[in-house]
Amino acid sequence: MHALTGPVVVHPNSDEQIVFTFSKQNAADTAVINSFESTAAEQHIARAKQALLGFQASANPRFLGDAQRELAGVAEVDYSADFYLYRASLRQSLHQFSQASADLDLVAQMQPDNFQAQMMRFTIAFVIGDYSAAELACEKLQGLNNDLYVAACRQHVRAAQRPSEAESAYLDLKSAMASAGALADRQALAWAAGSLADIAERAGRDDAAQLWQWVLSMNANDAYARARLAALKLAAEDYAAVIALTADHLTVDSLAVLNAIAARHQGDGEALISQLRERFSEALWRGEVLHKRAYAQFLLDIDDRPRAALTWAERNWQDQREWPDAQLLARAQRAAGADL
Repeated sequence: MHALTGPVVVHPNSDEQIVFTFSKQNAADTAVINSFESTAAEQHIARAKQALLGFQASANPRFLGDAQRELAGVAEVDYSADFYLYRASLRQSLHQFSQASADLDLVAQMQPDNFQAQMMRFTIAFVIGDYSAAELACEKLQGLNNDLYVAACRQHVRAAQRPSEAESAYLDLKSAMASAGALADRQALAWAAGSLADIAERAGRDDAAQLWQWVLSMNANDAYARARLAALKLAAEDYAAVIALTADHLTVDSLAVLNAIAARHQGDGEALISQLRERFSEALWRGEVLHKRAYAQFLLDIDDRPRAALTWAERNWQDQREWPDAQLLARAQRAAGADL
């Protein structure tokens, strides 16, 4: 075996000895290398982006703290479109929707054709139930990227705004997806599939679970799709499937609650229930109950406290008005009415 060799180390005998002559070509090469180095602000923003991706995959609020610290390290003079975009994403995740929208306004001033910003604007409007704003954001997507995004958001708003048209919205979106076919961008297809699955639930279709499974097959880190699928399995009393879907994701409040409910139906789950009770108690003490829907479901389906569950379901409804939010609120109202 040959010995590994490295660069020759030169030890000058005096301060006057020349070790290396820095030519003009060396200087030009160094300038090129330095041009690729990130600024401190760019590094902070890149790390904030990674933290936000971590939160999307895990729903662990620790990642939001990481993103917040990184963005706080950016000097105001270095605020860029990317800075405002990721701060909007952070604020959206914290349910600070008005502040997130204000950041998106700044992105629009700097980059009017920023596709991510427009998608986020649509998502925020849809989540809070402002369907007029969602429609406007959807129309602005036209021509920015892929027509499948536009078809998905149009039909999604239609199904949410006019429930009697949910079945027609489902069929129209499915047709648009078939037309896109193999040429569809994978991210656009995943987005459209998630919209189709939600519309299927609203329409009361039997294939909703299959569609959420499809979404999850495209992105195993999609905690939202996993929770939607697990909730449908729970409603179908397929407790083994719920546990299989959620067992490796118990740091996510919504998935842990679903796991605990399913486990209790199988005569187990008390250890997890104790952990969740402690987790929610600590969040209440800190004033940081981020996942109000999960807490309301815990109160309703595990603690059997329907009036407390209704209080939290109503608080959640102030922030979020998606299909699962509406379903939980209705269940809590029925249970609390029977409890009076």
